[in-house]
Amino acid sequence: MAECRKGTHSECSKDCASHELKIRDDVKDYYGKRLKKTADLKSNACVAPARPIPAYIRTALADVHTDVTDRYYGCGLVVPECLEGCRVLDLGCGSGRDVYMLSQLVGQRAT
Repeated sequence: MAECRKGTHSECSKDCASHELKIRDDVKDYYGKRLKKTADLKSNACVAPARPIPAYIRTALADVHTDVTDRYYGCGLVVPECLEGCRVLDLGCGSGRDVYMLSQLVGQRAT
């Protein structure tokens, strides 16, 4: 990327935009084409939970379709207590594994 100096704002903006597009395309390529299953992930940063997963969460996770769980590349699992009837918003939910699991915990009457 070109060095930015006073008076060259437009050039810097073009370089930054081009660089950001390349990063986005590289990430899209990695997650969209190269990763087909969790086993394809080239990282071991998230190999173990911080504490054991409670049985009710394991049961809910077991009910999530394998097409979703096979494409789970997330790191960590945060499940608040007392979710029944609540709304859940997961920004950047990836394959949706956690959202599918949490939907079972909020129940059908959640709004």
